[in-house]
Amino acid sequence: MELQFNPDNPDYEYIVDQKRAEEVLEKLAKEKVIAVDIEGSGLDPYTSSLFLIQLGTATKSFLFDAREINFDALPLYKKIMEDDSKVKLLQNAKFDYSFLKIHTNVEIKNLFDTMLAEGILTSGLNLPLSLKDISDRYIRQGILDKSLQKSFITLRPKAKLAKEQLAYAANDTLVLFPIFDEQIKKLHKEDLLKIAKLEFAVTPVVSGMELKGVLIDTKKWREILKELIHKRNELAKEFQESIRNYYNASQFDLFGGKADSVNINSSVQLMDLFNNKLGLDLPSTSDGVLSRVNHPIVNILRNYRGYEKLISTYGEKLLEKINKKTGRIHPEFLQIRTATGRFACNNPNLQNIPRNSKEAPFRECFNPAKGYKLVVSDYSSFEMRILAELSGDEKMIKALNEGLDIHSYTAALMFDKPYSEDFKKLYPDLRQIAKPIGFGLMYGMGAPGLVSQIFLQTGKEISVSEGEDLINRYFASYPGVKRFLENSARDAVKKGWSTTPAGRKRWYTKPDPSDPDYRRKISSIEREAKNHPIQGTNADAIKYALVFINNKIKKENYDAAIVSTVHDEIVCEVREDQAQKFSEMLSGEMIKAGELFLKKVKVESVPFIGDVWEH
Repeated sequence: MELQFNPDNPDYEYIVDQKRAEEVLEKLAKEKVIAVDIEGSGLDPYTSSLFLIQLGTATKSFLFDAREINFDALPLYKKIMEDDSKVKLLQNAKFDYSFLKIHTNVEIKNLFDTMLAEGILTSGLNLPLSLKDISDRYIRQGILDKSLQKSFITLRPKAKLAKEQLAYAANDTLVLFPIFDEQIKKLHKEDLLKIAKLEFAVTPVVSGMELKGVLIDTKKWREILKELIHKRNELAKEFQESIRNYYNASQFDLFGGKADSVNINSSVQLMDLFNNKLGLDLPSTSDGVLSRVNHPIVNILRNYRGYEKLISTYGEKLLEKINKKTGRIHPEFLQIRTATGRFACNNPNLQNIPRNSKEAPFRECFNPAKGYKLVVSDYSSFEMRILAELSGDEKMIKALNEGLDIHSYTAALMFDKPYSEDFKKLYPDLRQIAKPIGFGLMYGMGAPGLVSQIFLQTGKEISVSEGEDLINRYFASYPGVKRFLENSARDAVKKGWSTTPAGRKRWYTKPDPSDPDYRRKISSIEREAKNHPIQGTNADAIKYALVFINNKIKKENYDAAIVSTVHDEIVCEVREDQAQKFSEMLSGEMIKAGELFLKKVKVESVPFIGDVWEH
């Protein structure tokens, strides 16, 4: 590829003078496409320093020293950044967007994110998406040297920038233009421009969620942890007492108490206990294995591990993430980390916060600020509704549109029982069997997986052949679903990709027929292809909803902010006197987004207003 710049000696201008900054901005105002990047001392926009703002053309990069330039006194800077007619090229735009919003009070509009674009173009292939990796693929290997990136982290606030640092910063904008040119061609070729525009439109919303963050009642959180630790310790004692008779030696600890017979967290010692002392003949101590063993000592261990997992996952380490400047936790929301397009979340992962239970009501610790409410809404049985829409199965569509309990209705069809409103009470076991089948088949689950799911949820042992019979009964009840899933699997193997109605693609690496693992790899493709159109459509709808809601917040001047999204749920913090009206808007915009994809099946989203996140 012929480049318009020399990466070994990039053309750049380092700007420290206010007047010169204004002159350069007047030149940039004439450009239709501008590359944007920043260099700072860290990842947190609230606590990190901003050193450079790089604004570049295809041939030259302008490096504004953010420590010397007063951007508030440069109205043209804000006008350029918020000009809808100018394309702004960025890599990982959410990061730069957040820094520039906090440090220079601008909201970048009409952005093109090379990282998101590449993620869309390679979804499912697990390719790295750093700027270096993307430039290596599109331009040439080793064109970018990112070794200087960390040098800004250790930089003193008033330190002089080295020429090498300035050249590095310049290349980060210059390289975006040739990547942009190639990605635009590919997005058009693969008919993915619409999905790219959706991802770019939702980026400012995601940045807003991260910047706003969520409040946590640390006192209540620690009270829950204290109780969990107490119960875990009691179970540990009970475990040791229950196994003591299997060990001859009477050992004592330093304080004269009875020492533990085995280390409850040692797999080696547990294997010795289960196989040599109890004669259970287990291949491992994993929960998948232990869940199928009905033994009182095993049950104590599993209960202990349940508490241990809650404590380790939601202990003090999570509270340490509370930002000292804002007093809130600011999770990272990842738009394209999953191959289906569904959001992922980390630092911390709010998607893993369990639904409220008596023992671990962690969601009750997420609260709004004083004078505000949490307004939450999710889609009702959304993936099931998507399956009904995509499959066109008349029975499933009719049941959902009539508001029937879909799992009871499915069980009635499968086991030839009359459906009634009290079916759940009359035939609870049948409903419990039907429920995991409906969800599992959307994830490409086979008979062995169903056997495990039914045991986990009901405690009932069934054979693989019985599992196959149940799946056949399900498909006989919903023939349209069977056709859709089979066609999705077959088409993905044939084409090498699957797609959602909105056009979001997922690619698959097809194995060579001579591969000894060929059948397993093909089965994996078939499983993923059955799920992608369903979960991908869920992701598309949620992202449209986030854009719609954010636009309404601005247009109708709500004192509100979107603070989180978890799967098919959106959480907002809203001024108390606006909460009721906002809840109606929230539900309405989510339904509007869902109806972009569901034409035959009714979309439902019921809002909830409260002082805790417990929906």
